[in-house]
Amino acid sequence: MTSSHFILGWAAYLVGATGCLVSLILITRRLSVRVKRALRFAAAALLYTPWWLTAGSDLLSPALFTMMYDGMTHGVEAMTRAGLITLITAGAALLIAIILPVKAKKAPVPSGHQQPPKRQEPTC
Repeated sequence: MTSSHFILGWAAYLVGATGCLVSLILITRRLSVRVKRALRFAAAALLYTPWWLTAGSDLLSPALFTMMYDGMTHGVEAMTRAGLITLITAGAALLIAIILPVKAKKAPVPSGHQQPPKRQEPTC
């Protein structure tokens, strides 16, 4: 596999991962701010974190898929190689999402109790 094939593979993956993230944004838009922010940050961290393809390799691949592939082919011990960084990035994303402040919404004024604007007279 040449480097141009590898770059095309990464481009296709990034387009697909971005599509998944956009669909998650559309699905979670009605949830509370803290929950949807935590889900979005964690999903972005899981989808976009790269990791070395094999030990001593110069090529990167998505850490989540490297972890799953290592777990299926080489066992649980090899799974921890990429699994640890995946867990750390997802945990950091969740921590950041929870710590970020949320803007308080202004309470709507009932329609019957609106006060007319006060008129200000010009002064000399």
